[in-house]
Amino acid sequence: MMASLLEGRREYARDGRGSRARASLIVAAMLAAFGGLTGCSELEGLTPPPLPSGRADSDAGPDGSMGFPDSGIGGTRLTVARVEPGHGPFTGGNSALVRGTGFTAEAIVTVGGRMVQPADTERIDGNRLAIVLPAGEPGPADVSVQQPGAEATLPDGYVYDQAFIEPDRGSTSGGTYVTLTGSGTAFAEGDRVLFGEEECTDVEVVSETRITCDSPAGTVGAVDVRIVSGEDGSEIVIEDGFEYFESSDPFEGGLGGGPIEGTINVSVIDATTGAPVPEAFVVLGEDLSTEHQGLTNLMGQIAFSGPDVAPPATIHAAKFCYEKTSFVAFDARDVTIFLVPWQDPMCGEGSGELPPGRGRSGSFVSGELVFLGPNELGPNPWDIIPPAREGWRRVSYVQTTQPCPGDDRFCLNPDPSLGGGQPRVLEEPLGERGYPYRIFVRPSAFAVYALGGLENETTGEFIPYVMGVARNVLAGPGEEVTGVEIIMNIPLDHYLDVQLDGIPGPGRNGPDRFVVNADIDLGGEGVIVRRSEGDLVDEVRRRSTDRPFRFFAQPALLGSLSDGRYRVQASWVTGDFDADPSTHVVREGIRRVDSEVVVDGFLGVPVATAPAFGERMPSDRVLRWETDGGVEPDLHLVLMVGGDGNPAWRMFVPGSQQFAPIPDLSSIPEIDDISSGFVTWVVYAISIPGFDFDEVSYGDLGDDDWDAWALDIFTAQR
Repeated sequence: MMASLLEGRREYARDGRGSRARASLIVAAMLAAFGGLTGCSELEGLTPPPLPSGRADSDAGPDGSMGFPDSGIGGTRLTVARVEPGHGPFTGGNSALVRGTGFTAEAIVTVGGRMVQPADTERIDGNRLAIVLPAGEPGPADVSVQQPGAEATLPDGYVYDQAFIEPDRGSTSGGTYVTLTGSGTAFAEGDRVLFGEEECTDVEVVSETRITCDSPAGTVGAVDVRIVSGEDGSEIVIEDGFEYFESSDPFEGGLGGGPIEGTINVSVIDATTGAPVPEAFVVLGEDLSTEHQGLTNLMGQIAFSGPDVAPPATIHAAKFCYEKTSFVAFDARDVTIFLVPWQDPMCGEGSGELPPGRGRSGSFVSGELVFLGPNELGPNPWDIIPPAREGWRRVSYVQTTQPCPGDDRFCLNPDPSLGGGQPRVLEEPLGERGYPYRIFVRPSAFAVYALGGLENETTGEFIPYVMGVARNVLAGPGEEVTGVEIIMNIPLDHYLDVQLDGIPGPGRNGPDRFVVNADIDLGGEGVIVRRSEGDLVDEVRRRSTDRPFRFFAQPALLGSLSDGRYRVQASWVTGDFDADPSTHVVREGIRRVDSEVVVDGFLGVPVATAPAFGERMPSDRVLRWETDGGVEPDLHLVLMVGGDGNPAWRMFVPGSQQFAPIPDLSSIPEIDDISSGFVTWVVYAISIPGFDFDEVSYGDLGDDDWDAWALDIFTAQR
């Protein structure tokens, strides 16, 4: 989706519509402000330095305490006392505090022998280090801190959980759609999921490593989440795995707290710093003569009460140098608004200078491709691949699963050939048992796989015939994982047909072509997105849906892929660059091959009616749009960019409503109206499983949880 915005800019730049192209950049940034649509952009700039070598202090005792008791206050000797929280997912990526004494700015932390990225290690003071955990094997792991002249270790100081839950917070009313992902698990039909002592409902075993369900109702606070085997009663426990909240989500904001009963509590927070925003103007409704308006206090809070405070309610919040935000037509007593600051020099932002920091290291994985044959102690020929004709050669490509599916440019793996990597494997040279490879990878938990086939030496066309997968590979920053053998024993002799149905009507400007992708989801290890020399293998493009979209050369989901599930994304897009207008549907959990999968549920593409494309803003200051068919969405997200290029407005609107008010707040001191000139606005229609608009949060901006969405970008004059 983000890629669609980026490519759309190119088309409009060519058409001379520079104002829309420029504003699209800001629209993308507005979405990216909450991290939901940028995926793994932090992987950019990975470098492969060696692991740091800390020197142990000769005075250190076996517990790393330097022979002194740990007072925890003002200590200068290096000690590691504990990690808070003391457990987390095997995939890493979560934050924690390392507590102890004597920490310096040069501290390097390792967990289970894997380095924490230096860029993800922050010294708060001599007793605390804030870190982001690397991936690790389930179970206890030693935690070590190394710095010049000293090293200290806390044995079994952190525990990697065998499973994790997403999201890990939800309303006390229950009904939060959650996904539990395991490592080395064998989830099966009949397994139960309990939040405390309450049963999760609508349990679906997606694979041996993934379960989905709806959370039960609960009381405020954290509860253990237990996965109970239906076969033998054994349990996997995630301690304090899920937190219930009564008001709006304390971390992701939005709506919550139950129905309005004469009072609405509003909190306004800076989306960048997380600090309260005092003196932000907040108004209930669009009538600026209402008594239900005012400025937030030092805590960024304001409350409205009275017999006329009733649903459906609309709240607008604004402050100079911030994007305005509205929640439209809701029934929730608590509203937490994250205002996005402008990156504008006049606001003291946008200097372009990055704060000083430490580097971020990539990793390597190396090993051999092993083809089966009569030679048990040495390399075998590639007989599973047909002999190469003239102008062709047999070749294999090695790569890893990536964190997200498809061609998301913000979530791609680093180039595997960086740092001397050798992802392209030929029948020469030979290794001990097979054919050597070495690839540069992101530090994480993933699977490594290879595609073998025939490649045209002139055109580069690649036809895959065989595949191999090595599962459960863990790489820490700066580490080289060696000896990873990939057994090339999965024949690619199946197909998957995808038939699209329920296509809504197109707008005046599109969509006009279809793009369908089929990837293999391996749960916590990521997604197999098959490529050769960077080109997607499993992507089919056509102008019509008169016949199924066929994906050739597919593996059976057996053996090392037995817990895999196909994930199909079907998109109806515009132009050669897959631009907007567009509509998209995702189907997950597909097991069968050599069969047809019907993908429907497309949302109608939004079409602007007031203002129509290029016209002046309407006098009643209400944005309106409509669709031609399609399924009704759960949520509309409306983003606007002013004529000065700054983010102007963000609106959360129920999926059943196709209009949004934008009151003129220029009469409020220090608050300007939308800047004049060409204004750009985009409407997203979004469908989310288990969604309740009265509990919408900023976490819902992450498209990982969307099962359908549609959008278009419009311009207007103000």
